[in-house]
Amino acid sequence: MPKSEMRRDYLLNRWVVLAPGRAKRPADFAVSRSKAEVKVCVFCPGNENLTPPAKLLFVNEGNKILRLRDVGGKRRSDWSVRCIPNLYPAVASTASSEQGREQGRFPYVRRKGVGVHEIIIESPEHDGHPHLASERGIALWLQAAIERVGELSSRWANVALFRNYGREAGASIAHAHSQIIATPLIPSRIDEEQRAMKRFHDEAGQCAFCEVGSAEAKTERCIVDGGNFWVIAPWASIFPFEFWIIPRRHSGTVVGLTADEVMSLARTIKISFKALAGLLSDPPYNMIFHLAPSKSRDRSFHWHIEVYPKLSVHAGFELGTGMYINTQTPETSAEALKATIEN
Repeated sequence: MPKSEMRRDYLLNRWVVLAPGRAKRPADFAVSRSKAEVKVCVFCPGNENLTPPAKLLFVNEGNKILRLRDVGGKRRSDWSVRCIPNLYPAVASTASSEQGREQGRFPYVRRKGVGVHEIIIESPEHDGHPHLASERGIALWLQAAIERVGELSSRWANVALFRNYGREAGASIAHAHSQIIATPLIPSRIDEEQRAMKRFHDEAGQCAFCEVGSAEAKTERCIVDGGNFWVIAPWASIFPFEFWIIPRRHSGTVVGLTADEVMSLARTIKISFKALAGLLSDPPYNMIFHLAPSKSRDRSFHWHIEVYPKLSVHAGFELGTGMYINTQTPETSAEALKATIEN
């Protein structure tokens, strides 16, 4: 039986127990992704009146992409990408000047739950998810997300961009979409990452993720090494078949990506998610963009994407200790994903 091993994250003080003795074959990880049963999809074209007015619309007109927004009570239905306020926001939208201050002393500290919560409807196609969408369609979604992140970053301390796929991963609507939540606080995970990256840069004199990407490109954990991005199975993976997308060019945020980089990222996403869907029968997952805090002057943060397939359940040990058990080594995951891409 393969021996268990403990591995520490590249930067964070987070440990993972790799227990390959409990591993399954890739086909055994396949789960039945359940879909929400609805008669009317509020995100499909023609149902725009069921959602708030769009903050941003991409509309094809000949060879041009028009950037528009819904005005008054009118709604356009000829869009390619549609960005709207979330009808059921996690945070209440308000002017940043009204964010409020923390009140009370430990352990009863609180502040107003303000921020912005938006939905990016990625495609007019109901099933226009990354593994099925065209590279151009993915690029349009990314460009719209970049523009919304840029606008919100000018007003809020942190902007989170993420994608939940499948009900098991938190998606309540099956139509292809992602979400943005802007808050006046910097979440602890991002703060921890920023501090760790700065510490590494101060000690080593270089960017941690520039080093991780170039180093992992030479290992068996590398899944894709081409274009402007690396795709790797991280050294201390929390989930089976977890993978990260790391840009070669150092930057703290997606804002400022060139047109070539956006198209290269779209191609990388298409290849990676098509392999994931093919290998594991279209599993649910969470896709999270790790971006530097909006007002950070520290240049050591390197943005990247982390993808967590929902193939296992974190139970008492993980919740009680903060240490994770992964039954699939990243080397095995990378080998299977790479073979799927090649085939």
